[in-house]
Amino acid sequence: MLTAALIAFDSPGAPLRREAVARSLGSLVESCVQGLIADALILAAPGRGLGGIADEAGCALIETPHAADGLAQALKAARRDHLLLLLAGFAVERDFAEEAQDFFAYGDASRARTLRLAPDSLITRLAPGLARPVGLIAPKNALAAAAEGANWARLVRKMRGADLTTRARRVL
Repeated sequence: MLTAALIAFDSPGAPLRREAVARSLGSLVESCVQGLIADALILAAPGRGLGGIADEAGCALIETPHAADGLAQALKAARRDHLLLLLAGFAVERDFAEEAQDFFAYGDASRARTLRLAPDSLITRLAPGLARPVGLIAPKNALAAAAEGANWARLVRKMRGADLTTRARRVL
């Protein structure tokens, strides 16, 4: 049903550790076992040393200097019509696979869904919609139209996805 693309680029002032990439991929294993995720890609800057992790996980590694270029290549390499984009350093919660399967079975699959960080402050506990978006499920053709030159925050805004009830947590 889905191609998972793990976006493993460093944030300004916060370099991404290899362990965080491995833990993010590990959180998707249950979704693979349940048949939700069929294949996976890791998008990263060249020279990060993520080839070993990609080999062990059985997924492809796309190395580009810019995340937008990596996303364009991922859209071409994706084997499924829908993608799960997940920022490395975050792991999906346990009920993610069930909710996503229900979304495909009973919801409008042409509409994007946003995965947000679990509430970590008073503000995000009171207004969960203000939590940081760390994942996105969307049709490949809609992502291709919205992704040109867009950074992560702009891409999520362009897709206007409804929020999933399951959340993601930090794995740093």
